[in-house]
Amino acid sequence: MKQALMVLDIQNDYFSDQVRMTVAKHQIEPTINGINDLIKRAEKSNVPIIYIRNEFERTHVLSNLLRKFTALKGSKGAEFDERLLKAKGVYFSKKEADVFSNPSLITYLNSNGINDLIVTGAFIFIQ
Repeated sequence: MKQALMVLDIQNDYFSDQVRMTVAKHQIEPTINGINDLIKRAEKSNVPIIYIRNEFERTHVLSNLLRKFTALKGSKGAEFDERLLKAKGVYFSKKEADVFSNPSLITYLNSNGINDLIVTGAFIFIQ
């Protein structure tokens, strides 16, 4: 069983001072610190790190309205929060809430034999 650490949605529109859709202010620093600790531990253990961020298409007006126009593709709000540790890893974007909607991610997981994910981040929904 091969593991990977998946870090989701640690982006400016959710964690910065000018947030559009915020994590509770008192939870921002502990959340980022905890995730950075996981990243350091993954690096030390040679566990692959997968960074995921929302990059919503600007043309999806109704969905963007419901999301308060957060993480629009190409915007400063869609960028990773500067406090997030960027270790060696891979990056994937997503245009939908479901991270597995990106076929490139599925291909990466399958081709690297990854079948066990340690998932951390913001707005994690389990169905």
